[in-house]
Amino acid sequence: MSCHNPTTSDIARRAGVSQSAVSIILNHPEDAHFTADTIRKVLNTAEELGYKRRPRAARSPVSFPKDTVLIVCPVLSNSYYASLVQSIEQAAFVKGYSTVVCNTYRDIRRERTILSRFSGSGLCGIIFTFIPQSCELVEELNRTIPVVVIGDRNTSINVDTVEIDSVRSGTLVAEHLLRLGHTDIAFVSTTLNEQNAVRLNRLEGVRQAFRESCPDGTVTVSSEDVTSEEDLRDPAIEQDVGFRLTKAALENKKITAVVAVNDMVAYGAMTAILQAGFSIPRDYSVCGFDNIFSSQFPQILLTTVEHFMREKGHNAMNILDERIRSGGVPAESITRVEYQPRLIVRKSTAKPRAL
Repeated sequence: MSCHNPTTSDIARRAGVSQSAVSIILNHPEDAHFTADTIRKVLNTAEELGYKRRPRAARSPVSFPKDTVLIVCPVLSNSYYASLVQSIEQAAFVKGYSTVVCNTYRDIRRERTILSRFSGSGLCGIIFTFIPQSCELVEELNRTIPVVVIGDRNTSINVDTVEIDSVRSGTLVAEHLLRLGHTDIAFVSTTLNEQNAVRLNRLEGVRQAFRESCPDGTVTVSSEDVTSEEDLRDPAIEQDVGFRLTKAALENKKITAVVAVNDMVAYGAMTAILQAGFSIPRDYSVCGFDNIFSSQFPQILLTTVEHFMREKGHNAMNILDERIRSGGVPAESITRVEYQPRLIVRKSTAKPRAL
């Protein structure tokens, strides 16, 4: 029997995973953002080989200058969030703050790790560019560090918020298509669940408009779950999902328009339609949400919904600044600023083709 203590390389070879994955799972489990199957395989292999962990040195606490604002974001590969972060940083710079940006990749474990690691780091404030999954933890943190969330009117969280009505956004898009004469449409989306309330609310707005104005019409919903690992690995995952779901939707010859859950997914939808030999908007109309910068490009000209990224980012930083200057203590009342979505009609929508 060998007295050799197995290494992480030995475990990686036996488990069929990378050495870095083994190292993270064994030595920094709080940072292990892998599937349950991968984690279980590594832990079982380590036990089988008799691996003994070396004592871990205490992790040095994270510390920031007292003028630092943490910006928490799901991903930066979506231009909506990149633009939103930039607008926050612009406003922060003018007011004399530094910023740090962290991505959660829509992983609740990563989100909680960020919050726990930075909660005692000297930050002067936190801005979420999306609705956090750990709402209770964020509300608790808000008692000691000012927090502002850029979220949705239809989702409740007891901190200062800058909101937009996503149900109304969906209604605007659907009403536009109904006015053009579209009665059978596809709605394509990345993960649709309670952790992605904005997407569900946009879908609800579309359905609401059809129930009220075209009860005999159809909204065919297609979604594809995207894991945090895929978000991290593939910056083009949203376009890829839009492409795959729209390609499948084209099999339904009654469909004349595609509503994508955001502009990035809409780009994938447009690619699928064009690669299938069809024309936009002669054969299919396409709509998105967010009005990101590239949606106005001549090759795209996407009909979408304005969500005021620049204004929301500036407003969130202004609210946070007021809280910080008042001592950072929770205010007696919560500030809620709401923006009304606005439809931007471009060249990707027209009357439906003759069936």
